[in-house]
Amino acid sequence: MIDRQRRRWLRYSLVLLGLASSARAQTTRGRFPARDIQIVVPAEPGGGIDIMARLLAKGMAAVMAQPVVVINRSGGGGTLGAGSVARAEPDGHTLLVNGVGHLVAPMLYADASFDPVKDFTPLARFGVAPNVLVVHESLKDLTLAQLIRDARSRTAGFAYASAGYGNTSHLAAELFMSRTDTRWLHVPYRGTGPAVRALLAGEVQLMFLPAGSVATALATGRAHALAVAHRQRLPQLPGIHTLAEHGVHDADFSQWYGLFAPAGVAAAIADQLADAATQVFRDSALLHQLGSLGIEPAVLGRIDFTRLVASESQRLASIISKENIRNSVN
Repeated sequence: MIDRQRRRWLRYSLVLLGLASSARAQTTRGRFPARDIQIVVPAEPGGGIDIMARLLAKGMAAVMAQPVVVINRSGGGGTLGAGSVARAEPDGHTLLVNGVGHLVAPMLYADASFDPVKDFTPLARFGVAPNVLVVHESLKDLTLAQLIRDARSRTAGFAYASAGYGNTSHLAAELFMSRTDTRWLHVPYRGTGPAVRALLAGEVQLMFLPAGSVATALATGRAHALAVAHRQRLPQLPGIHTLAEHGVHDADFSQWYGLFAPAGVAAAIADQLADAATQVFRDSALLHQLGSLGIEPAVLGRIDFTRLVASESQRLASIISKENIRNSVN
Protein backbone atom coordinates (compact mmCIF):
# COMPACT_ATOMS: atom_id res chain seq x y z
CA MET A 1 0.00 0.00 0.00
CA ILE A 2 2.80 2.40 0.92
CA ASP A 3 4.70 1.51 -2.27
CA ARG A 4 1.62 2.24 -4.41
CA GLN A 5 1.19 5.64 -2.71
CA ARG A 6 4.87 6.48 -3.26
CA ARG A 7 4.62 5.54 -6.94
CA ARG A 8 1.46 7.64 -7.30
CA TRP A 9 3.13 10.69 -5.69
CA LEU A 10 6.19 10.15 -7.85
CA ARG A 11 4.04 10.19 -10.99
CA TYR A 12 2.28 13.34 -9.77
CA SER A 13 5.63 14.98 -9.04
CA LEU A 14 6.96 14.16 -12.51
CA VAL A 15 3.83 15.57 -14.13
CA LEU A 16 4.11 18.77 -12.09
CA LEU A 17 7.79 19.11 -12.96
CA GLY A 18 6.95 18.64 -16.65
CA LEU A 19 4.25 21.29 -16.52
CA ALA A 20 6.57 23.74 -14.76
CA SER A 21 9.34 23.10 -17.30
CA SER A 22 6.90 23.63 -20.18
CA ALA A 23 5.65 26.86 -18.64
CA ARG A 24 9.19 28.14 -18.23
CA ALA A 25 9.99 27.28 -21.86
CA GLN A 26 6.89 29.08 -23.11
CA THR A 27 7.71 32.11 -20.97
CA THR A 28 11.28 32.19 -22.36
CA ARG A 29 10.05 31.90 -25.93
CA GLY A 30 7.53 34.67 -25.43
CA ARG A 31 9.89 37.09 -23.68
CA PHE A 32 11.81 39.63 -25.76
CA PRO A 33 14.66 40.18 -25.72
CA ALA A 34 15.61 36.72 -24.55
CA ARG A 35 19.36 37.19 -25.10
CA ASP A 36 21.91 39.75 -26.28
CA ILE A 37 20.90 41.84 -29.29
CA GLN A 38 23.45 42.14 -32.10
CA ILE A 39 23.65 45.21 -34.33
CA VAL A 40 25.58 44.52 -37.53
CA VAL A 41 27.47 47.43 -39.10
CA PRO A 42 28.40 46.71 -42.74
CA ALA A 43 31.53 48.87 -42.53
CA GLU A 44 34.83 49.21 -40.74
CA PRO A 45 34.97 50.73 -37.23
CA GLY A 46 35.29 54.48 -36.92
CA GLY A 47 33.04 55.69 -39.73
CA GLY A 48 29.75 57.55 -39.40
CA ILE A 49 27.56 54.44 -39.50
CA ASP A 50 29.73 52.71 -36.91
CA ILE A 51 29.63 55.73 -34.58
CA MET A 52 25.85 55.98 -34.84
CA ALA A 53 25.44 52.24 -34.24
CA ARG A 54 27.52 52.39 -31.07
CA LEU A 55 25.57 55.35 -29.73
CA LEU A 56 22.36 53.47 -30.46
CA ALA A 57 23.61 50.23 -28.90
CA LYS A 58 24.59 51.95 -25.67
CA GLY A 59 21.24 53.68 -25.38
CA MET A 60 19.15 50.65 -26.33
CA ALA A 61 20.97 48.50 -23.79
CA ALA A 62 19.87 50.89 -21.06
CA VAL A 63 16.30 51.16 -22.34
CA MET A 64 15.80 47.41 -22.86
CA ALA A 65 17.86 46.22 -19.88
CA GLN A 66 19.69 43.79 -22.16
CA PRO A 67 23.21 43.88 -23.65
CA VAL A 68 23.35 45.25 -27.21
CA VAL A 69 26.60 44.58 -29.05
CA VAL A 70 27.93 46.00 -32.32
CA ILE A 71 29.50 43.67 -34.87
CA ASN A 72 31.44 45.14 -37.80
CA ARG A 73 31.07 43.03 -40.94
CA SER A 74 32.51 44.99 -43.85
CA GLY A 75 33.12 43.98 -47.45
CA GLY A 76 31.36 43.95 -50.78
CA GLY A 77 30.41 47.61 -50.56
CA GLY A 78 28.32 46.86 -47.48
CA THR A 79 26.55 43.87 -49.01
CA LEU A 80 28.20 41.21 -46.82
CA GLY A 81 26.99 42.66 -43.53
CA ALA A 82 23.53 43.54 -44.80
CA GLY A 83 23.16 40.13 -46.45
CA SER A 84 23.97 38.36 -43.19
CA VAL A 85 21.14 40.22 -41.45
CA ALA A 86 18.71 39.49 -44.28
CA ARG A 87 19.38 35.75 -43.73
CA ALA A 88 19.22 35.91 -39.92
CA GLU A 89 16.36 34.52 -37.85
CA PRO A 90 13.66 37.23 -37.77
CA ASP A 91 13.34 37.16 -33.99
CA GLY A 92 14.58 40.70 -33.34
CA HIS A 93 17.96 39.69 -31.92
CA THR A 94 19.95 40.47 -35.10
CA LEU A 95 19.63 43.99 -36.49
CA LEU A 96 21.33 46.25 -39.02
CA VAL A 97 22.35 49.90 -38.83
CA ASN A 98 22.93 51.36 -42.28
CA GLY A 99 22.47 54.44 -44.41
CA VAL A 100 21.87 55.34 -48.03
CA GLY A 101 24.34 52.64 -49.04
CA HIS A 102 21.84 50.02 -47.88
CA LEU A 103 19.59 50.91 -50.81
CA VAL A 104 22.36 51.66 -53.31
CA ALA A 105 24.70 48.68 -52.92
CA PRO A 106 22.45 46.07 -54.61
CA MET A 107 22.08 48.46 -57.56
CA LEU A 108 25.87 48.57 -58.03
CA TYR A 109 27.03 45.12 -56.92
CA ALA A 110 25.72 42.27 -59.05
CA ASP A 111 26.50 39.66 -56.39
CA ALA A 112 24.42 41.32 -53.65
CA SER A 113 22.37 38.56 -52.03
CA PHE A 114 19.42 40.61 -50.79
CA ASP A 115 16.67 43.01 -51.75
CA PRO A 116 17.09 46.14 -49.58
CA VAL A 117 13.33 46.73 -49.40
CA LYS A 118 11.70 43.29 -49.45
CA ASP A 119 14.20 41.49 -47.20
CA PHE A 120 14.14 43.99 -44.31
CA THR A 121 11.76 45.62 -41.86
CA PRO A 122 12.61 49.33 -41.40
CA LEU A 123 12.39 50.20 -37.70
CA ALA A 124 13.56 53.79 -37.19
CA ARG A 125 15.64 56.56 -38.66
CA PHE A 126 17.56 58.62 -36.15
CA GLY A 127 19.91 61.02 -37.91
CA VAL A 128 20.85 62.87 -41.09
CA ALA A 129 24.34 64.01 -42.11
CA PRO A 130 24.23 66.74 -44.78
CA ASN A 131 26.92 66.93 -47.44
CA VAL A 132 29.02 70.03 -48.05
CA LEU A 133 30.75 70.90 -51.31
CA VAL A 134 34.39 71.46 -50.36
CA VAL A 135 37.10 72.64 -52.75
CA HIS A 136 40.88 72.68 -52.65
CA GLU A 137 42.48 75.96 -51.57
CA SER A 138 43.47 76.66 -55.19
CA LEU A 139 39.75 77.21 -55.95
CA LYS A 140 38.76 79.01 -52.77
CA ASP A 141 38.32 82.38 -54.49
CA LEU A 142 35.72 81.04 -56.91
CA THR A 143 32.01 81.43 -56.31
CA LEU A 144 29.79 78.45 -57.08
CA ALA A 145 28.59 80.13 -60.29
CA GLN A 146 32.19 80.69 -61.38
CA LEU A 147 33.06 77.08 -60.54
CA ILE A 148 30.20 75.86 -62.72
CA ARG A 149 31.18 78.11 -65.63
CA ASP A 150 34.82 77.07 -65.28
CA ALA A 151 33.87 73.38 -65.23
CA ARG A 152 31.83 73.79 -68.42
CA SER A 153 34.68 75.58 -70.21
CA ARG A 154 37.31 72.99 -69.36
CA THR A 155 37.81 70.10 -71.75
CA ALA A 156 38.86 67.73 -68.96
CA GLY A 157 36.87 69.38 -66.17
CA PHE A 158 37.78 69.05 -62.50
CA ALA A 159 38.63 65.86 -60.62
CA TYR A 160 36.51 65.06 -57.59
CA ALA A 161 37.07 62.57 -54.80
CA SER A 162 34.54 60.19 -53.28
CA ALA A 163 34.62 57.63 -50.50
CA GLY A 164 33.79 54.92 -53.04
CA TYR A 165 31.19 53.94 -55.62
CA GLY A 166 27.66 54.41 -54.30
CA ASN A 167 28.81 56.46 -51.31
CA THR A 168 26.84 59.64 -50.65
CA SER A 169 29.91 61.67 -51.64
CA HIS A 170 29.73 59.99 -55.05
CA LEU A 171 25.98 60.25 -55.56
CA ALA A 172 25.85 63.86 -54.34
CA ALA A 173 28.42 64.82 -56.97
CA GLU A 174 26.59 62.94 -59.71
CA LEU A 175 23.32 64.64 -58.83
CA PHE A 176 25.01 68.06 -58.73
CA MET A 177 26.61 67.54 -62.15
CA SER A 178 23.26 66.48 -63.56
CA ARG A 179 21.54 69.61 -62.24
CA THR A 180 24.30 71.97 -63.45
CA ASP A 181 25.18 70.33 -66.77
CA THR A 182 28.79 69.87 -65.76
CA ARG A 183 31.12 66.88 -65.88
CA TRP A 184 33.92 66.12 -63.44
CA LEU A 185 36.36 63.22 -63.33
CA HIS A 186 35.45 60.76 -60.58
CA VAL A 187 38.34 59.50 -58.44
CA PRO A 188 37.03 56.97 -55.88
CA TYR A 189 38.94 56.20 -52.68
CA ARG A 190 38.49 53.58 -49.99
CA GLY A 191 36.76 55.67 -47.39
CA THR A 192 36.29 59.30 -46.41
CA GLY A 193 39.71 59.64 -44.78
CA PRO A 194 41.78 58.81 -47.89
CA ALA A 195 39.46 60.97 -50.04
CA VAL A 196 39.95 64.00 -47.76
CA ARG A 197 43.71 63.50 -47.71
CA ALA A 198 43.72 63.47 -51.53
CA LEU A 199 41.74 66.72 -51.58
CA LEU A 200 44.06 68.43 -49.11
CA ALA A 201 47.09 67.28 -51.11
CA GLY A 202 45.64 68.75 -54.30
CA GLU A 203 45.34 65.38 -56.05
CA VAL A 204 41.68 66.31 -56.70
CA GLN A 205 40.02 69.70 -56.70
CA LEU A 206 36.74 69.10 -54.88
CA MET A 207 34.39 66.67 -53.20
CA PHE A 208 31.11 66.45 -51.34
CA LEU A 209 32.04 65.83 -47.72
CA PRO A 210 29.79 64.80 -44.79
CA ALA A 211 29.25 67.72 -42.43
CA GLY A 212 30.91 65.88 -39.54
CA SER A 213 34.23 65.76 -41.42
CA VAL A 214 34.18 69.31 -42.74
CA ALA A 215 35.58 71.10 -39.68
CA THR A 216 38.75 69.00 -39.67
CA ALA A 217 39.34 69.60 -43.37
CA LEU A 218 38.74 73.34 -43.11
CA ALA A 219 41.01 73.66 -40.08
CA THR A 220 44.02 72.75 -42.24
CA GLY A 221 43.53 75.90 -44.35
CA ARG A 222 43.87 73.79 -47.49
CA ALA A 223 40.15 73.38 -48.11
CA HIS A 224 37.21 75.76 -48.44
CA ALA A 225 33.47 75.12 -48.03
CA LEU A 226 31.52 76.38 -51.03
CA ALA A 227 27.91 75.19 -50.59
CA VAL A 228 25.67 72.97 -48.47
CA ALA A 229 23.70 70.19 -50.18
CA HIS A 230 20.86 70.45 -47.71
CA ARG A 231 17.52 72.20 -47.39
CA GLN A 232 18.92 74.68 -44.85
CA ARG A 233 22.22 76.13 -43.73
CA LEU A 234 24.21 74.32 -41.08
CA PRO A 235 24.67 75.82 -37.59
CA GLN A 236 28.41 75.13 -37.72
CA LEU A 237 28.69 76.85 -41.15
CA PRO A 238 26.17 79.70 -40.93
CA GLY A 239 27.85 81.73 -43.66
CA ILE A 240 27.82 78.95 -46.26
CA HIS A 241 24.79 79.10 -48.55
CA THR A 242 22.75 76.08 -49.60
CA LEU A 243 22.78 74.90 -53.20
CA ALA A 244 19.23 76.19 -53.59
CA GLU A 245 20.32 79.64 -52.41
CA HIS A 246 22.95 79.50 -55.15
CA GLY A 247 20.24 78.70 -57.69
CA VAL A 248 20.94 74.96 -57.94
CA HIS A 249 17.66 73.26 -57.09
CA ASP A 250 16.73 69.62 -56.38
CA ALA A 251 20.37 68.71 -55.73
CA ASP A 252 20.23 68.09 -51.98
CA PHE A 253 21.83 64.83 -50.95
CA SER A 254 22.40 63.74 -47.37
CA GLN A 255 23.37 60.57 -45.57
CA TRP A 256 20.78 59.16 -43.19
CA TYR A 257 21.14 56.52 -40.50
CA GLY A 258 18.51 53.91 -39.76
CA LEU A 259 17.82 50.64 -37.95
CA PHE A 260 16.55 47.54 -39.77
CA ALA A 261 15.43 44.04 -38.80
CA PRO A 262 15.08 41.05 -41.12
CA ALA A 263 11.76 40.76 -42.95
CA GLY A 264 9.19 38.69 -41.07
CA VAL A 265 9.91 39.96 -37.58
CA ALA A 266 6.78 40.01 -35.43
CA ALA A 267 5.03 43.39 -35.34
CA ALA A 268 5.10 43.52 -31.54
CA ILE A 269 8.88 43.00 -31.48
CA ALA A 270 9.40 45.50 -34.30
CA ASP A 271 7.38 48.07 -32.37
CA GLN A 272 9.39 47.43 -29.20
CA LEU A 273 12.70 47.86 -31.03
CA ALA A 274 11.52 50.98 -32.87
CA ASP A 275 10.26 52.54 -29.65
CA ALA A 276 13.57 51.85 -27.91
CA ALA A 277 15.60 53.34 -30.78
CA THR A 278 13.54 56.51 -31.05
CA GLN A 279 13.64 56.93 -27.28
CA VAL A 280 17.45 56.80 -27.34
CA PHE A 281 17.72 59.61 -29.87
CA ARG A 282 15.44 61.95 -27.98
CA ASP A 283 17.91 62.27 -25.10
CA SER A 284 19.12 65.88 -24.81
CA ALA A 285 22.73 64.96 -24.01
CA LEU A 286 22.91 62.66 -27.03
CA LEU A 287 21.37 65.31 -29.27
CA HIS A 288 24.15 67.70 -28.25
CA GLN A 289 26.73 65.02 -29.07
CA LEU A 290 25.19 64.48 -32.51
CA GLY A 291 25.39 68.20 -33.21
CA SER A 292 29.13 68.18 -32.47
CA LEU A 293 29.47 65.38 -35.04
CA GLY A 294 27.67 67.37 -37.72
CA ILE A 295 24.64 65.06 -37.58
CA GLU A 296 21.14 66.47 -37.55
CA PRO A 297 18.71 64.60 -35.27
CA ALA A 298 15.89 63.38 -37.50
CA VAL A 299 13.86 60.69 -35.78
CA LEU A 300 11.29 58.73 -37.75
CA GLY A 301 9.23 55.82 -36.41
CA ARG A 302 8.38 52.60 -38.21
CA ILE A 303 5.63 53.84 -40.50
CA ASP A 304 7.34 57.03 -41.65
CA PHE A 305 10.74 55.35 -42.03
CA THR A 306 9.17 52.55 -44.11
CA ARG A 307 7.71 55.18 -46.43
CA LEU A 308 11.06 56.95 -46.65
CA VAL A 309 12.88 53.73 -47.55
CA ALA A 310 10.41 53.04 -50.37
CA SER A 311 10.61 56.57 -51.80
CA GLU A 312 14.40 56.79 -51.40
CA SER A 313 14.85 53.46 -53.17
CA GLN A 314 12.96 54.78 -56.19
CA ARG A 315 14.80 58.12 -56.16
CA LEU A 316 18.23 56.52 -55.93
CA ALA A 317 17.42 54.00 -58.65
CA SER A 318 16.39 56.89 -60.89
CA ILE A 319 19.64 58.78 -60.23
CA ILE A 320 21.81 55.73 -60.83
CA SER A 321 19.97 54.81 -64.02
CA LYS A 322 19.83 58.34 -65.43
CA GLU A 323 23.48 59.07 -64.69
CA ASN A 324 24.53 55.58 -65.79
CA ILE A 325 26.49 55.06 -62.58
CA ARG A 326 28.42 51.82 -62.57
CA ASN A 327 30.77 50.11 -60.13
CA SER A 328 34.02 49.56 -61.99
CA VAL A 329 34.81 46.54 -59.79
CA ASN A 330 32.02 44.52 -61.45
